[in-house]
Amino acid sequence: MHHVILSIPPFLLPKKSWNILMSDLENHFGDDAYVEEETHNIILKFLEQNSAETSTKEAAFMILDSLKNKDIIAITKSNYWKKTHKNIDNNIFSNSLVKSKANCKACHNDIEKGLIEDENIKNISSFTSYM
Repeated sequence: MHHVILSIPPFLLPKKSWNILMSDLENHFGDDAYVEEETHNIILKFLEQNSAETSTKEAAFMILDSLKNKDIIAITKSNYWKKTHKNIDNNIFSNSLVKSKANCKACHNDIEKGLIEDENIKNISSFTSYM
């Protein structure tokens, strides 16, 4: 049995992005995320089967529309992410509890379950007291 924790749900990127991301795991956003070939193939198959193109979630449709077939592997670089996070002060992302725009879990309690709707987001005002 393989256990892998994804930092974002597969439906937030299209197959093309997952393939690009999985093709260079040794340079995974500055980290070495290399896995054995068997594990790699299992993960890639899962990501492809659950990518944005296969999802009925609104966010998946919005991501696909936002990317317009661009080769983006960082969700934070998508127009959809930028639009949905535009009212968040940039200082929040450098807060010691958040650390970066890529740390979805800091605000989205159940991101690993694919729950990104507004009612599943932490009150980010608590982060301003730790700046």
